[in-house]
Amino acid sequence: MFLIGYASQRAGVCMVRAVREVMERKRLHRLAGFTLAAGSAMLVMGLAEWLGARPFETILGTPADGVAVAGGVIFGFGSLVAGHCAMGTLAALTAGDVPRIASIAAMFLAALVLGPEMSQAVLHLPVRGPLASPLTAHPGWALALGGILVGTAGTYIHRRIGWKPPRGGWSPLIAMSVVGAASGLLFALDRNWVYTSRIAQIAQSGMTTAPATLLGLLVLVFGMVSAALTGGAFRLAIGRPRAWARAFAGGLLMGVGATLVPGGNDAMLFTGVPLLLPNLLIAYAAFTATLFAALMLRSRAVSTGA
Repeated sequence: MFLIGYASQRAGVCMVRAVREVMERKRLHRLAGFTLAAGSAMLVMGLAEWLGARPFETILGTPADGVAVAGGVIFGFGSLVAGHCAMGTLAALTAGDVPRIASIAAMFLAALVLGPEMSQAVLHLPVRGPLASPLTAHPGWALALGGILVGTAGTYIHRRIGWKPPRGGWSPLIAMSVVGAASGLLFALDRNWVYTSRIAQIAQSGMTTAPATLLGLLVLVFGMVSAALTGGAFRLAIGRPRAWARAFAGGLLMGVGATLVPGGNDAMLFTGVPLLLPNLLIAYAAFTATLFAALMLRSRAVSTGA
């Protein structure tokens, strides 16, 4: 958890930022970094499956449906309103952007109000049965596919920027490989390590939350804070009321979207892609498409003076 927090902060992991770089600067290496991380996680989980840990059997998804698509779209709009995705929000908070507290509080509120039973009753959502990863009992396929993803994404990043790190950061080749490999190892040990899943878990379990659940989050935050301080990126910003309101509204939308998927974009990337879980894959596609479409429309409106 510390490695994931530290490397994520030093690499500037945020899907909103990555999409903006594609739109504004025609740079794809941040998106390729997400592919590198997912491929690294798949490699580690494939190895864990081969050694008998069985992550592909214990981490279940659901069939792809319109609810998951809607969740991805809503999460995308929430990320745009807040200015950051789930990981980007936590990274910004631990770098001193205090209004991000409102985003995380709003995500917790959404998980508290719209838990699984409540969302089915109030929103009339269908009951979705569990669905195992198609990679279950096929570690060889996981290792092969993970190797292809790592090789393709790693080669692209190396050809574009080599081992060059961003200012005050880590090389994306190193940072995203570390994030992915560490997340794959965590999934072999704990299926709910991603922090949006932890938020939902805490909201739904209340006072029965295990100390280890909170400890993992604290270690993730400590890793991000440490990276911000050592990298000179920590800047305390209290923010105006408008910033707090936007952060809360964006976090609320992200929380609703994560409830519908279920899972935030961190779960979509680090769980859905390495395990090929249908609901998370289609939600991730809808989330990404929403970011591209909304930013494209915003860019056209600005260029035409609308």
